[in-house]
Amino acid sequence: MQDYSNGNAGLLLRRVPKQERSRERIDEILKVSMELIGQKGIDAVTMKEIAALSGGPIASVYQYFPNKSAIIAMLHERYVDDVRLTVAGYTSMIASADEALDVAEKLFDFYYVRMREKPATQDLINAIQADKTLAERDINEIRFQSELLFENTKQFVLEPLKDSYRNTLFLMFNMAAATLRLALMVPAEEAGKIVAQFKSVVRVQASYYFTGRYPEASA
Repeated sequence: MQDYSNGNAGLLLRRVPKQERSRERIDEILKVSMELIGQKGIDAVTMKEIAALSGGPIASVYQYFPNKSAIIAMLHERYVDDVRLTVAGYTSMIASADEALDVAEKLFDFYYVRMREKPATQDLINAIQADKTLAERDINEIRFQSELLFENTKQFVLEPLKDSYRNTLFLMFNMAAATLRLALMVPAEEAGKIVAQFKSVVRVQASYYFTGRYPEASA
């Protein structure tokens, strides 16, 4: 059961639940909201529909969420918590430059598979990016994730290149999001080529920071 008493969750809610029944009500509202986003897209979802399908009056939704943006923000918060755990898990055990290169690809694959399996997640992220206030939260989260990778791989980077490496990681994380959106919009065969090309670009660029030179092109 989600703890709503601490952290950002308490700031996003109009009223912080103290009883298990109230926490279960919020969980159901969020679950239904995510399902509707996947079925209809974010713009078509209404607070009234969320209330009806989550088994309560609309007042019980507004009791916790002042508007749909607050629901979107809370869904994003949950997504962020899950992704942070994954990124931290992948990056914390890196012991060599080669492993760092592999982890970069594994992280991209993780995002790609997740989006393929849960397309509503992409709709959620699009909705976040369309809202100026929420978009800033998403950028900050991308920066946080890129910093995690930086802190766990900077020991493999040549000293004069570390600042550039940090900036490139932030750029690559943002480019990864754009690449994912494109890959999810085209046929599967083309998507596979796009994904492979992006991972190749990342590997080549990262190799430069670890060795001071770009790898030679294969014949």
